[in-house]
Amino acid sequence: MLMLGLFIYFCDMNATIELDKIELWAQHGCYGQEQIVGNKYEIDIKLEVNIDSPLASDDVHDALNYVEVYEITKREMAKTQHLVESVAYNIVSAIRKQYSEDILKHISVRVAKMAPPVGGKMKDVAVTVAI
Repeated sequence: MLMLGLFIYFCDMNATIELDKIELWAQHGCYGQEQIVGNKYEIDIKLEVNIDSPLASDDVHDALNYVEVYEITKREMAKTQHLVESVAYNIVSAIRKQYSEDILKHISVRVAKMAPPVGGKMKDVAVTVAI
């Protein structure tokens, strides 16, 4: 702990940033019709980040920018995949590449396919990938 003026500054301060219920339409699936018609997806992202630099500067350029995370997610969702597992992994990988391990400590991405074609009523099927 450091005393800087009137502020107490803690080293290695972490925080959790959560992007909840991102709704996107995409053409993922094993069946041809899914890749033509598409489906609604909900994505939840949980990021454990170091906030030492942004606390000291109060500058978004020093922080993990959740707008960038949203744009990465949107871009990865636009790439058609057969498996929801692949979609979730690709989102995790793309976000991980954007931020150093000094900033991004842990990431968890949950991708849920809403009303999947299973022959019965189901809210969603979801896959979570975390590193």
